[in-house]
Amino acid sequence: MLTLSDVLPARASASAPSTPTAEGEYTAGRRTVARAMWIGAWIWPSFALLDVYMCYVAYPDAPLRLFVLYRVVMQLAFIAVYRASVRGLMPLKRLFWLQNITYGGCALAIALMAVHLGGIRSSYMHGISIVALVRAALVPTHWRQGINTYARIGLAFPIVMSVGAAVSPQARAEWLSSESLIVFASNYVFVLTSSLIGLITGHMVWSAQEQLYRARRVGRYRLQAPIGKGGMGEVWLAWDQSLRRNVALKILRVGTTSGPEAVRRFEREAQAAGRLRGTHVVRVFDWGASDDGLYYIAMEYLAGMNVATLVDQFGPLPPARAIHLAMQACSALEEAHAAGIIHRDLKPANLHITHMPDEPDFLKLVDFGIARRVAPDVSNDRLTMTGLMVGTPSYLAPELWFGGEADERTDIYALGVTLHVMLTGVTPFDGWSMSQLRAAHIAAKKPELQLPRDEPLSNRLEPLLLSCLAWSAADRVQSVRELHDALLELFDPTSWTAEDAEAFWKAAEKARFG
Repeated sequence: MLTLSDVLPARASASAPSTPTAEGEYTAGRRTVARAMWIGAWIWPSFALLDVYMCYVAYPDAPLRLFVLYRVVMQLAFIAVYRASVRGLMPLKRLFWLQNITYGGCALAIALMAVHLGGIRSSYMHGISIVALVRAALVPTHWRQGINTYARIGLAFPIVMSVGAAVSPQARAEWLSSESLIVFASNYVFVLTSSLIGLITGHMVWSAQEQLYRARRVGRYRLQAPIGKGGMGEVWLAWDQSLRRNVALKILRVGTTSGPEAVRRFEREAQAAGRLRGTHVVRVFDWGASDDGLYYIAMEYLAGMNVATLVDQFGPLPPARAIHLAMQACSALEEAHAAGIIHRDLKPANLHITHMPDEPDFLKLVDFGIARRVAPDVSNDRLTMTGLMVGTPSYLAPELWFGGEADERTDIYALGVTLHVMLTGVTPFDGWSMSQLRAAHIAAKKPELQLPRDEPLSNRLEPLLLSCLAWSAADRVQSVRELHDALLELFDPTSWTAEDAEAFWKAAEKARFG
């Protein structure tokens, strides 16, 4: 059975007192499985044409329909494991087990096909070599953990043929033929060699990645595992060697945006979040540039998940929980607005929920990458060109589509859309293309909300949401304090308690880590 430390590309060194948190390990491990399944799902069906050739030309009596069944079953297995790895609800050890079973199943399917394509003489066994080499390329593994997997792959063919010999006199006769055994040995040596090469190569790649990530540093931070990507950079779980703690390190992605402006935006994000000290805003510990020119922001590492992931994996939230989270978002925005900072990219993905000792459903506002200051010195700080629309289209207020400037009420509009997503799982606007979204947002008519009509609170929430989503900024809720107070009047603390939140997080943790 694979362990986390044997498949992940990054670990803390032996001298460090802490290893990556389970959240970082889980994220990196899921990506390893997802990549192996995604690529396998493309490679496996690509040999179906070879099946057709073998059945119609080389072995006309071979059962093509059975071969198609083998291909379909294994293809569905690849897709199922891939989806499970993307959703992130299955324990990581089980994902690794399913990954190994899937690749072993491919080797078994090829061996079963070979029964009809010449038996022990079949050259079709070379497909098992491809399975071993693809698995080695996609899943770096320590040899002690990989040996069982490659043994199953390499032995699939002789095991199937031995079972066939036990039940079929014709197959048994092949094993007693010296000519057949010579052909078998000359072909099978490549299968064994490929499995051995896969085992060795997988270990070498695993070892190289271990050395690479142990040596990879940005300033005083040692990178441990990738945990996400933002619009301007990558986010890594990193170890602060000076303060000896885990941090989330956001690194400016080089080469994707214009240099000086990208750096200034990155600095502005650090400055904007760094000015805020409230408990509902992600804390910035440090920012700067490494000796090799990588710009970074070191922030507190937040376990848990963002609201987008929460809704995607668990469905729309109970109204009381959605209101509870929205009030915390209001608290974060109130501090930002008081400091003259407009977030401009408020959306579920930028609201992170984590577990605190005294508050199991604690929300943090993150990603100030396109935040705008409305302080007196804004003329020296504005990087957005006139008429350039920034932000996420589904959450942009109508005035921004016309090139207007963002203010507190544009954040309120985005929070209204976000609250609707929390309650329903969808935005209140139809349209997938940019032109459709633009038409939906700038239409001077009341949006059609999709609140559940069997929920008693919906009738009271609808007027408030419509006020947040008013086409004219003057008709909206004018401040997040006003919105917070309105939500507080609707909030029933007995409908979503700390005990409810604790139960949710325990169930979510059990589902992920087993």
